[in-house]
Amino acid sequence: MTLDDRGDTSHAEAVEQVALACRIIAAFGYEDLTLGHVSLRPAGDDRAFIKRKGVALGEVTPGDVIDIYLDDPDCLTTPGMHLEAAIHVEVYRSRPDVGAVIHGHPLYATALSATSTDSAYLEFLTHDSALFVDGLGIYDDSAELITTIEQGKAVADALGSRRAVLLKNHGVVIVGEDIRWAVLAAATLERAVRLQVLARSLGQIDPLSREAAESLFPAKYQDDLLDEYWALWERRFGAHD
Repeated sequence: MTLDDRGDTSHAEAVEQVALACRIIAAFGYEDLTLGHVSLRPAGDDRAFIKRKGVALGEVTPGDVIDIYLDDPDCLTTPGMHLEAAIHVEVYRSRPDVGAVIHGHPLYATALSATSTDSAYLEFLTHDSALFVDGLGIYDDSAELITTIEQGKAVADALGSRRAVLLKNHGVVIVGEDIRWAVLAAATLERAVRLQVLARSLGQIDPLSREAAESLFPAKYQDDLLDEYWALWERRFGAHD
């Protein structure tokens, strides 16, 4: 299946994609008991599809994906909804360009969120970091669960126009134009932070300039390549018996 146009994503496809995305990011370090969640909003839709609570990311099937209407004031009380679904609802409400949202607690990026605000910074060390050329947002209001509309709005504000925001001493929120971009950003952020940890352990780091990172982006991150990556992930993680 090719996702050239997010607007062509049917509801059945959306459910399949959310389930697959959960299994993919589980393999890239996001699985944490039954915590963490992925959602998708088809273009032009007032509905989002999100992993239900109670299952681990790596075991999600289409039957574990529920839908919510974003304009429903009671959507956060939908049966099966994660406690922190306010993150997804408020990011979608504030970012019309976002087609998918991921929240999780990957080991390295979560560790970065627990460093001081000044050092919670992703260096431009490799091609991976070029995906985050606009930097990482930092939500540092508290380390509490994001359970209210007000907290969700604050996370969306901290995210701004970026692809990722660190939740201080908590985890990360990743967004993408569609599910492919969100999954790629989730996997790439964790790899970029791991590389940063490794580089610092080996010696003095020698980052790329912001200009160099910006010039790398259009060559490294293209829709055609995203189609290839998604096809690979479908082959590798597509089975859900």
